[in-house]
Amino acid sequence: MSRVEESKPNAYSGGAMAPVHTGNAPILHPIKDLNPYHNRWTIRARVTQKSAIKSWNKPNSQGRLFSVNLLDDSGEIRATAFTQQVDRLFPMLEAGKVYYISNAQVKMARTQFSTLNNQYELTFDDSTVVEQCVETTGVPQEQFNFIPLANLMNHEKNSIIDVLCVVRDIGDLTEITPRNGPADRKMIKRELTVVDRSGYQVRLTLWGQEATEFSLPKDSIVAFKGVRVGDFGGRTLSLPSIGAMTANPDISEAHMLRGWYDSTGRDSAYQAYDGVAGGAGSGAAVRQDQLKTMAQVRDENLGGSDQPDYFTVKGTVVFIRSTSLAYPACASPDCNKKAIEDSMTGQWRCEKCERSFAAPDYRYIFSVNVSDETGHNWMQCFNDIGEKLLGCPASEMVRLQQTDDVAFTQKINEATFQEMVFRCRAKSETFNENTRVRISIMNMNPVDYVAESRRLNKLIESFSI
Repeated sequence: MSRVEESKPNAYSGGAMAPVHTGNAPILHPIKDLNPYHNRWTIRARVTQKSAIKSWNKPNSQGRLFSVNLLDDSGEIRATAFTQQVDRLFPMLEAGKVYYISNAQVKMARTQFSTLNNQYELTFDDSTVVEQCVETTGVPQEQFNFIPLANLMNHEKNSIIDVLCVVRDIGDLTEITPRNGPADRKMIKRELTVVDRSGYQVRLTLWGQEATEFSLPKDSIVAFKGVRVGDFGGRTLSLPSIGAMTANPDISEAHMLRGWYDSTGRDSAYQAYDGVAGGAGSGAAVRQDQLKTMAQVRDENLGGSDQPDYFTVKGTVVFIRSTSLAYPACASPDCNKKAIEDSMTGQWRCEKCERSFAAPDYRYIFSVNVSDETGHNWMQCFNDIGEKLLGCPASEMVRLQQTDDVAFTQKINEATFQEMVFRCRAKSETFNENTRVRISIMNMNPVDYVAESRRLNKLIESFSI
């Protein structure tokens, strides 16, 4: 199964199946070599994922579409059928089966709708030919590039990755109202707790139909393809509409994970991303080997190499650069691009989504100066960290900055001189031929002074002669 489990409209049950190819096999073209300048080709590919039929209704157009992911031994490509082709091709294409496909349009890929590593995508039209292929030798199954859960801090927010894990806990369905959507619009979600052999656990969120129809029991092995990395509370994962999940996949990695979990992992304790060091409670307990001083960050040149460095520091926020705290962002879910105000209409437009809104969704991006007993560093805060530090959404701070200077200043003062434990990422960035290290705060928590006292006591004892 490529999705757990995508329901299909009753109108298509028992529809026209793809004809089986007869005669000699055609000359095949690898998926990786498809391009807009070569239109005479035939591919032999497996359908690894098939979406549900989706509808859109805009002022200037309306219609339906569905998409499939196609895989051969050279690569993957996404293909989409629109409106008239939905009725013809939806019943023909089945997840897991192999087909000969020819006469489709090759276009530049719209990356916001696909997680595949291909600069092109296919559009099915009236001339597209689909024939079922009986001989499937050499056509691979689903391709994955699994990332251990312990390595999530090495992947930036909104990165798209694959993970193979065990479903440790299954939350109930919950209903939320989008922060910038209409009051009557609801979103359904379900949160899973998943673990893997790296010894970490993480919260993974399913949305909409995937959340509603999820029926796997606890301790199931699931391969998630195309999940999005989030940084709320450290690290989280969510399955977007362009992602997929495969239950108990018949691959060697899944068999190894099952054997390990049944023999050892079921009774193991797991490190969480809920705090800097995975500790429970509101404070953060920091292991000695994790903690750096500001002087060590500087002396060890963290972030000075080609790869980012991750570290933890304990320090005090001594200054917040408050002249520009936030930017107007697109109000669409999962899109954080900057929105531009149209002076003629007063609407805010996102060029990426090609949508306009009455008001933007303001998101934090600002710098703070954090100090400890050895020095200080400027650090960048993004939206989740800004909300944690300032205690309110960015839209509220923008409103106070424009209408109530006293309340705005009070919010800034309340956030200043707090001692926190910061999980940070340092990376070199070049702008106008100038290279400097930028430190971003990935997570932060108040200091757990009981745990910190114990840590310092052990550190003192280690110096005993």
